[in-house]
Amino acid sequence: MKYPLALILAAATASSSTASAQPLRVASWNLGWHVSTAELPAWIAQCSKPYAKSAADGVWRVAPEGAAGATVGWFIKESRSQLEGLDLSRMPPCGVYEGPDRSKLAVTPAAWAERNQRIAQILDKDVRADVIAFQEVSGTAAVREALGAAAERYNVCSFDGRFKVQRLAFAWRKELGAGDCRTEDAMTLPEVADKDQVRPGFVLTLKIADKRTSFMTVHLKSSCVSPLDGRGRLDQDRSNKDRGFTDPCPTLQQQVAPIEAAVEKLAATSDQFIVLGDFNRNLWHEANEVEGAKALRSDGSTDLAKPLPAGVKTQNLFKEVFDGEPANTRAALVPMECKLDPKLAALCDRSKTEALRREDMAPLGEASGLGCRNAIGLDHFVVADKLKAKVLGAQKVGIGAFGDSLPPPAGKSDPVLGASDHCPIVMSIDLR
Repeated sequence: MKYPLALILAAATASSSTASAQPLRVASWNLGWHVSTAELPAWIAQCSKPYAKSAADGVWRVAPEGAAGATVGWFIKESRSQLEGLDLSRMPPCGVYEGPDRSKLAVTPAAWAERNQRIAQILDKDVRADVIAFQEVSGTAAVREALGAAAERYNVCSFDGRFKVQRLAFAWRKELGAGDCRTEDAMTLPEVADKDQVRPGFVLTLKIADKRTSFMTVHLKSSCVSPLDGRGRLDQDRSNKDRGFTDPCPTLQQQVAPIEAAVEKLAATSDQFIVLGDFNRNLWHEANEVEGAKALRSDGSTDLAKPLPAGVKTQNLFKEVFDGEPANTRAALVPMECKLDPKLAALCDRSKTEALRREDMAPLGEASGLGCRNAIGLDHFVVADKLKAKVLGAQKVGIGAFGDSLPPPAGKSDPVLGASDHCPIVMSIDLR
């Protein structure tokens, strides 16, 4: 039966109005070096080669089959190993997955397909989001495969083929309408050498309840988490050329200004904004101004609303970026609930003001806890001040045993690959 065009348009408008009238579920999830099935063969081929470490420069070079001292790429245990022919801007490192005893696992197509099914189940049954921001995905195809059968219900955008393989993406329900997607290129630090450049910001703008709402997902420079862990003081540089150690905090410090510029653009071009994703920084330590993360600059000034002068460093990324100048850039960090037993839930609360030891946090990473190794302190929601009262709740979504990677069962060749080392975060917000 054919229906009049006017009736079809009216039905579409009604569907969109109904969607925008309901609280929106917004999620973020770092999927941990997630690539598409089409990209697997090149990765598997590279990591399945035998390698021997060069005494001259420490690089693991491709070795003849059966060469003495050679190790297959998957099973090289050395941290931060450099393998000949493995370009980490195009494919994941070989040693991403390891079992409970820290033994390395080889990726297979069947194991990857099962991992995709696990991710899709978590997204469909537990996350149930209207808008999802992804980090560490290779592009649109990787996201659609992660969504599984639900992919047909979502629009997806990414920046396929641009920058490095740890890309960002959004998926949003089709009833929310078409969206505008763009990258914030300055956050990559394009002025530095290619190998040192980091990830851009990625923005999705939707018209919801007659308001332009912009979502910006980020995945900032890693390993500069907090001054309380002894390593993450944002305004210091612990680099040691003699030891070959380059401190990541100066790189994150360089990202502060372009992040602030991106937020000011969000505030100027939309009615309201949400910044979400993997900040690789414990923003609660900054919001609470723990020692070493005060609202303070290296020139002694404390008025972070004034422009950050060239060469001056800040201790506090959160308060520097969301400084209320212009006024509509002021924003709030959203508290998240850990729906666990009281003892484990208390760890989530303590992490806002303390540096918990890895052994203290270990229970959160177990299947009986949240199930992901990076359970707390990195992933956040930040909402424009005008949206603060409209947040109805937020939580970390446990992935349980789906976070575990396991060696192949006896007589089998396919391991079990964990869904991610991060857990999804979900926020319910009324955007009417």
